[in-house]
Amino acid sequence: MINRVSTASQYQNLTSNLMRKQGELNQTNGQLSSGKRVETAGDDPVSSVTIQNYRQQLTQIDQYNGAITLANNRLQTMETAIAGVEDNLGATKQKVLGMINGAMASSDRTAFKDELISLRDGLLELANSRDEAGNYVFAGNQSDTKPFMESTDGSMDYHGDSQSRYAQIDKSVNVKTSLPGDQLFTDVPNNYGDFRPVFSDKTATAGGLTDGSKLHLLSATTSDFSSAEAIEVSFNEVDVAAADGTTTKEMQYNLTVGGKVVAANQAYDSEQGIVYKDPVAADSATLNLKFGDISSGDNISLKPAQTINIFDSIQSAIDNAERPTSSPAAEANLQRVIDDLDSGFVHMNQQRSEVGTIMQQVDRQQEQHLDFELTLKQAQSGLEDLDYSKAIMDMNQQMMALQASQQAFGQTKQLSLFNYI
Repeated sequence: MINRVSTASQYQNLTSNLMRKQGELNQTNGQLSSGKRVETAGDDPVSSVTIQNYRQQLTQIDQYNGAITLANNRLQTMETAIAGVEDNLGATKQKVLGMINGAMASSDRTAFKDELISLRDGLLELANSRDEAGNYVFAGNQSDTKPFMESTDGSMDYHGDSQSRYAQIDKSVNVKTSLPGDQLFTDVPNNYGDFRPVFSDKTATAGGLTDGSKLHLLSATTSDFSSAEAIEVSFNEVDVAAADGTTTKEMQYNLTVGGKVVAANQAYDSEQGIVYKDPVAADSATLNLKFGDISSGDNISLKPAQTINIFDSIQSAIDNAERPTSSPAAEANLQRVIDDLDSGFVHMNQQRSEVGTIMQQVDRQQEQHLDFELTLKQAQSGLEDLDYSKAIMDMNQQMMALQASQQAFGQTKQLSLFNYI
């Protein structure tokens, strides 16, 4: 049986073949132009799904890198501010040390007072530092609230909160980008332990430091701060008779806790200090107090306090700046300020170290992101990018096939039965 192939059917087949080859050539040209082997899901459905996953991960890494940039900016601002605070405290300490010099004239002390006021104002400016976005660095989560403001009595009130802001720099990694101001400036560890000394000059009606006294507190701790009460200690040097009839000088103390005299006329051991525990209450706290340069007749008060406000300490130096150099209480208060400034400097250095540790963590996380990003891009490129050598060879073959098809189509189109009649 002879099958008949119509001219129309033959023409349609040749046309379809031409269109298919032209489409293949156009696709190859498009790939060469874009450099991509997979441009749509239809090009390679399996690879397309993996490529989309890579793109999502790369987008997430970009977001984390943006958070890292923001975190670094805030941390650098905070680190710079804390470094400025350290410099400020160091300069303030030098001024207070100069004020303790008894040879200073009253005009010199007035000048030092003015400088202390300037340093305190500079410290306040640092405490109210802002980042590049205008947010207060040391206000906790209240970033739009000015953290420190001076009250009518000259003290500095904190208006932020005790929280820290965080930035997410990886799926399960959050880092601090701020430190609350109370942690830095108003909760500085007390250099003496659990109590703060209160000095006053001795008068005819009130106890205090005797003329020329150099008494200072070395340490004051309790085993249970929750039960701590105000303490008062007085010292008197007395003659003690020995068995052989000779007498020796002995420094004795009287200890008052919570307004109640708990020890009287006890010998003071300069090595051990005062160690007291209520003999009646078995679970009572143990007090450990040590003093230096005691003079007979000295009286000192201690109030419970585990932390100090560095602004209050500087204000104390300002308040005592112009007091007479003959006042032992004024000198003792200035010495206490120096101890506070030392404690404040150590505290700020620790806070700065914490910021530095966070910055190192952020840098390490950024390096990990960069390494992972490079790995993802290489894997994505292996699936998505075009092999130019293979694509050019394919294009040449497709062009030759298209030309051959075009020639065959042209010859077939000229065929007619009239050519054979």
